[in-house]
Amino acid sequence: MHKNGLLGDYKNIIWDWNGTLLNDSWLCIEIINKILLNHGNRKLDIDSYREVFGFPISDYYKKIGIDCEKESYDVLTDEFMSDYLRRVCKCQLQNGAKDILEELKSMGVTQFILTAAHKESVIELLRHHSVEHMFEWVEGLDNHRAESKIDNGYNLINENSIEINETVLIGDTIHDFEVANQIGTNCILIANGHQSKLKLRRETRGSVEILDDLYELIR
Repeated sequence: MHKNGLLGDYKNIIWDWNGTLLNDSWLCIEIINKILLNHGNRKLDIDSYREVFGFPISDYYKKIGIDCEKESYDVLTDEFMSDYLRRVCKCQLQNGAKDILEELKSMGVTQFILTAAHKESVIELLRHHSVEHMFEWVEGLDNHRAESKIDNGYNLINENSIEINETVLIGDTIHDFEVANQIGTNCILIANGHQSKLKLRRETRGSVEILDDLYELIR
């Protein structure tokens, strides 16, 4: 395995976690469908989910028929996260993730995680999947509200003195693209996580590389 033109001479890779390295979209769909059932709304399949999911989460809830003005967003978040944290250990890494992480580390690439998830929960999952040692730094939130990662992205860059022109952010959502634009890194998106390739292509207007899976990084 060798770094190809996509990874070029990048010395640093900032990875998103949920959907990019961790295959958890199926679990999110199961949980949100339970919530939708309680509201009498139609269920989502993988295609419809990937078309409507996005940030902020409150906007995503509105798109699927949950009115956060009538219902407490905090209550909905607690309901979702309680189920998610109870079952997330059943989620596997995306196909090829561990091999690619190991190979990049052996090649001297410094790897980081920037996540909108609770930092300590992500670290526990990294240990569960035996990949914690692959990463120099994990930057995440101190809550489960899945808020913007932009401020945390700046913090990651500053705390680790990262040269942005030697760095690429790899994620699976439009928000990852937005974060990369804000902090000044390049971006690659993987379309087998939480948003569809069509949605990613449409909203980035062809300005970023969009791959079908992680393997395309090293083909």
